[in-house]
Amino acid sequence: MTLREVAEYLKLSEKAVSRMAQEGRIPAQKLARQWRFQRDLINSWMIDPNRVPADQQQLPPESTGMSQPLTVASVITPAHISLNLTAPDKNGVLRELCALVIDPREERLFETLFQALKSREDLCPTCVSEGVAIPHARNALIGLVDNPVLAYGRHNKGVDFGALDGKPVYHFFLLCAPNVRQHLRLLSRLSRLVNNTNFRARLMTAQQPDDIIALISEVEPTIPGA
Repeated sequence: MTLREVAEYLKLSEKAVSRMAQEGRIPAQKLARQWRFQRDLINSWMIDPNRVPADQQQLPPESTGMSQPLTVASVITPAHISLNLTAPDKNGVLRELCALVIDPREERLFETLFQALKSREDLCPTCVSEGVAIPHARNALIGLVDNPVLAYGRHNKGVDFGALDGKPVYHFFLLCAPNVRQHLRLLSRLSRLVNNTNFRARLMTAQQPDDIIALISEVEPTIPGA
Protein backbone atom coordinates (compact mmCIF):
# COMPACT_ATOMS: atom_id res chain seq x y z
CA MET A 1 0.00 0.00 0.00
CA THR A 2 1.18 3.54 -0.75
CA LEU A 3 1.29 6.41 1.72
CA ARG A 4 -1.89 7.86 0.25
CA GLU A 5 -3.72 4.51 0.41
CA VAL A 6 -2.76 3.96 4.04
CA ALA A 7 -3.74 7.51 4.98
CA GLU A 8 -7.17 6.97 3.44
CA TYR A 9 -7.42 3.54 5.06
CA LEU A 10 -6.65 4.95 8.51
CA LYS A 11 -8.56 8.21 7.98
CA LEU A 12 -5.43 10.23 8.73
CA SER A 13 -3.47 12.82 6.79
CA GLU A 14 -0.53 11.68 4.68
CA LYS A 15 1.74 13.94 6.72
CA ALA A 16 0.65 12.24 9.95
CA VAL A 17 1.22 8.75 8.56
CA SER A 18 4.61 9.74 7.14
CA ARG A 19 5.68 11.10 10.53
CA MET A 20 4.50 7.91 12.26
CA ALA A 21 6.46 5.79 9.79
CA GLN A 22 9.59 7.89 10.25
CA GLU A 23 9.34 7.56 14.01
CA GLY A 24 8.76 3.81 13.84
CA ARG A 25 5.25 4.02 15.28
CA ILE A 26 3.65 2.16 12.37
CA PRO A 27 5.03 -0.83 10.38
CA ALA A 28 6.51 0.56 7.17
CA GLN A 29 9.38 0.20 4.76
CA LYS A 30 10.99 2.57 2.29
CA LEU A 31 11.41 1.52 -1.34
CA ALA A 32 12.85 3.99 -3.83
CA ARG A 33 12.55 6.72 -1.17
CA GLN A 34 8.80 6.17 -0.81
CA TRP A 35 6.99 4.60 2.14
CA ARG A 36 5.31 1.27 1.49
CA PHE A 37 3.00 -0.64 3.84
CA GLN A 38 1.87 -4.28 4.10
CA ARG A 39 -1.90 -4.43 4.56
CA ASP A 40 -1.78 -7.46 6.89
CA LEU A 41 0.76 -5.72 9.15
CA ILE A 42 -1.34 -2.55 9.21
CA ASN A 43 -4.39 -4.59 10.20
CA SER A 44 -2.45 -6.28 13.00
CA TRP A 45 -1.09 -2.92 14.13
CA MET A 46 -4.60 -1.45 14.25
CA ILE A 47 -5.72 -4.24 16.58
CA ASP A 48 -2.64 -4.13 18.78
CA PRO A 49 0.57 -2.23 17.90
CA ASN A 50 2.57 -4.62 20.09
CA ARG A 51 1.59 -7.61 17.94
CA VAL A 52 3.76 -6.46 15.03
CA PRO A 53 7.22 -8.06 15.38
CA ALA A 54 9.97 -5.53 15.99
CA ASP A 55 11.93 -6.66 12.94
CA GLN A 56 8.96 -5.68 10.74
CA GLN A 57 8.45 -2.24 12.24
CA GLN A 58 11.54 -0.85 10.49
CA LEU A 59 12.52 1.32 13.44
CA PRO A 60 15.19 3.85 12.44
CA PRO A 61 18.49 3.45 14.32
CA GLU A 62 18.19 6.91 15.82
CA SER A 63 15.00 5.86 17.64
CA THR A 64 16.97 3.43 19.79
CA GLY A 65 20.15 5.44 20.16
CA MET A 66 22.29 2.67 18.66
CA SER A 67 22.76 1.12 15.24
CA GLN A 68 21.94 -2.55 14.81
CA PRO A 69 24.51 -4.92 13.25
CA LEU A 70 23.84 -5.67 9.61
CA THR A 71 23.03 -9.36 9.39
CA VAL A 72 21.14 -11.60 7.01
CA ALA A 73 18.48 -12.17 9.69
CA SER A 74 18.00 -8.43 10.16
CA VAL A 75 17.02 -7.71 6.54
CA ILE A 76 14.47 -10.42 5.79
CA THR A 77 10.80 -10.52 6.81
CA PRO A 78 7.92 -12.96 6.14
CA ALA A 79 6.49 -10.58 3.53
CA HIS A 80 9.64 -11.15 1.42
CA ILE A 81 9.46 -14.94 1.49
CA SER A 82 7.70 -17.37 -0.87
CA LEU A 83 7.90 -21.13 -0.44
CA ASN A 84 6.14 -21.87 -3.71
CA LEU A 85 7.84 -20.36 -6.74
CA THR A 86 6.30 -21.85 -9.89
CA ALA A 87 7.97 -20.20 -12.92
CA PRO A 88 9.49 -22.74 -15.34
CA ASP A 89 12.56 -20.71 -16.33
CA LYS A 90 15.19 -18.28 -15.07
CA ASN A 91 13.50 -15.06 -16.16
CA GLY A 92 10.20 -16.18 -14.68
CA VAL A 93 11.85 -16.94 -11.35
CA LEU A 94 13.57 -13.55 -11.36
CA ARG A 95 10.22 -11.85 -11.88
CA GLU A 96 8.65 -13.84 -9.05
CA LEU A 97 11.50 -12.80 -6.78
CA CYS A 98 11.24 -9.16 -7.84
CA ALA A 99 7.55 -9.24 -6.89
CA LEU A 100 8.59 -10.12 -3.33
CA VAL A 101 10.45 -6.81 -3.15
CA ILE A 102 8.55 -4.40 -5.37
CA ASP A 103 4.87 -4.40 -6.31
CA PRO A 104 4.68 -5.26 -10.05
CA ARG A 105 2.24 -2.37 -10.41
CA GLU A 106 5.23 -0.10 -9.79
CA GLU A 107 6.24 -0.91 -13.35
CA ARG A 108 9.29 1.35 -13.68
CA LEU A 109 10.85 0.27 -10.39
CA PHE A 110 9.95 -3.36 -10.99
CA GLU A 111 11.54 -3.40 -14.45
CA THR A 112 14.62 -1.57 -13.17
CA LEU A 113 15.21 -4.29 -10.60
CA PHE A 114 14.44 -7.11 -13.02
CA GLN A 115 16.80 -5.76 -15.69
CA ALA A 116 19.58 -5.27 -13.14
CA LEU A 117 19.24 -8.88 -12.01
CA LYS A 118 18.96 -10.21 -15.56
CA SER A 119 22.09 -8.32 -16.66
CA ARG A 120 24.03 -9.90 -13.79
CA GLU A 121 22.75 -13.38 -14.67
CA ASP A 122 23.60 -12.87 -18.36
CA LEU A 123 27.14 -11.95 -17.33
CA CYS A 124 27.55 -14.94 -15.02
CA PRO A 125 24.96 -17.09 -13.21
CA THR A 126 24.72 -16.39 -9.49
CA CYS A 127 24.51 -20.04 -8.44
CA VAL A 128 26.84 -20.25 -5.45
CA SER A 129 26.31 -23.67 -3.90
CA GLU A 130 24.48 -26.92 -4.54
CA GLY A 131 20.89 -26.01 -5.36
CA VAL A 132 21.24 -22.37 -4.28
CA ALA A 133 21.50 -19.05 -6.15
CA ILE A 134 21.87 -15.48 -4.88
CA PRO A 135 20.48 -13.19 -7.60
CA HIS A 136 21.80 -9.67 -7.19
CA ALA A 137 22.78 -6.68 -9.28
CA ARG A 138 26.39 -6.04 -10.26
CA ASN A 139 26.38 -2.99 -8.03
CA ALA A 140 24.37 -1.58 -5.14
CA LEU A 141 20.89 -0.47 -6.20
CA ILE A 142 21.26 3.19 -5.30
CA GLY A 143 17.92 5.00 -5.34
CA LEU A 144 15.84 1.82 -5.65
CA VAL A 145 15.82 0.88 -1.98
CA ASP A 146 16.70 2.97 1.06
CA ASN A 147 17.40 -0.01 3.31
CA PRO A 148 18.86 -3.45 2.54
CA VAL A 149 16.24 -6.00 1.55
CA LEU A 150 16.58 -9.76 1.27
CA ALA A 151 13.94 -11.98 -0.33
CA TYR A 152 13.86 -15.76 -0.34
CA GLY A 153 12.02 -18.01 -2.77
CA ARG A 154 11.85 -21.80 -2.89
CA HIS A 155 11.12 -23.70 -6.10
CA ASN A 156 10.04 -27.14 -4.98
CA LYS A 157 10.50 -28.73 -8.43
CA GLY A 158 13.77 -26.96 -9.15
CA VAL A 159 14.61 -24.94 -12.25
CA ASP A 160 17.55 -24.63 -14.63
CA PHE A 161 19.37 -21.51 -13.48
CA GLY A 162 22.71 -22.02 -15.21
CA ALA A 163 24.49 -23.91 -12.43
CA LEU A 164 27.94 -25.17 -13.45
CA ASP A 165 27.03 -28.72 -12.44
CA GLY A 166 23.93 -28.59 -14.63
CA LYS A 167 21.67 -29.44 -11.68
CA PRO A 168 18.42 -27.61 -10.93
CA VAL A 169 18.32 -24.81 -8.38
CA TYR A 170 15.72 -24.85 -5.61
CA HIS A 171 16.63 -21.94 -3.32
CA PHE A 172 16.92 -18.28 -4.31
CA PHE A 173 18.05 -15.38 -2.13
CA LEU A 174 17.49 -12.01 -3.81
CA LEU A 175 19.70 -9.29 -2.36
CA CYS A 176 19.07 -5.54 -2.74
CA ALA A 177 21.18 -2.93 -0.96
CA PRO A 178 21.38 0.86 -1.32
CA ASN A 179 25.16 1.14 -1.07
CA VAL A 180 28.27 -0.88 -1.89
CA ARG A 181 29.35 -1.43 1.73
CA GLN A 182 26.04 -3.00 2.74
CA HIS A 183 25.85 -4.94 -0.53
CA LEU A 184 29.26 -6.56 -0.04
CA ARG A 185 28.77 -7.26 3.66
CA LEU A 186 25.45 -9.02 3.15
CA LEU A 187 26.63 -10.90 0.09
CA SER A 188 29.63 -12.20 2.04
CA ARG A 189 27.55 -13.29 5.03
CA LEU A 190 24.89 -14.88 2.84
CA SER A 191 27.45 -16.78 0.77
CA ARG A 192 28.96 -18.31 3.90
CA LEU A 193 25.53 -19.15 5.23
CA VAL A 194 24.33 -21.08 2.16
CA ASN A 195 27.59 -23.05 2.06
CA ASN A 196 26.46 -24.73 5.28
CA THR A 197 25.16 -28.19 4.35
CA ASN A 198 22.80 -28.44 7.30
CA PHE A 199 21.33 -25.02 6.53
CA ARG A 200 20.60 -25.97 2.91
CA ALA A 201 18.94 -29.23 3.93
CA ARG A 202 16.67 -27.53 6.44
CA LEU A 203 15.56 -24.90 3.93
CA MET A 204 13.63 -27.59 2.08
CA THR A 205 11.75 -28.72 5.20
CA ALA A 206 10.49 -25.27 6.26
CA GLN A 207 6.70 -25.06 6.28
CA GLN A 208 6.16 -21.34 6.89
CA PRO A 209 8.06 -18.09 6.18
CA ASP A 210 8.67 -17.74 9.91
CA ASP A 211 10.52 -21.08 9.80
CA ILE A 212 12.99 -19.62 7.31
CA ILE A 213 13.67 -16.60 9.51
CA ALA A 214 14.07 -18.78 12.59
CA LEU A 215 16.51 -21.02 10.71
CA ILE A 216 18.63 -18.05 9.54
CA SER A 217 18.62 -16.59 13.05
CA GLU A 218 19.77 -19.93 14.47
CA VAL A 219 22.50 -20.79 11.98
CA GLU A 220 23.95 -17.40 11.03
CA PRO A 221 25.69 -16.75 14.39
CA THR A 222 27.47 -20.12 14.12
CA ILE A 223 29.02 -19.40 10.72
CA PRO A 224 32.76 -18.61 10.90
CA GLY A 225 33.34 -14.90 10.44
CA ALA A 226 29.73 -14.02 11.20
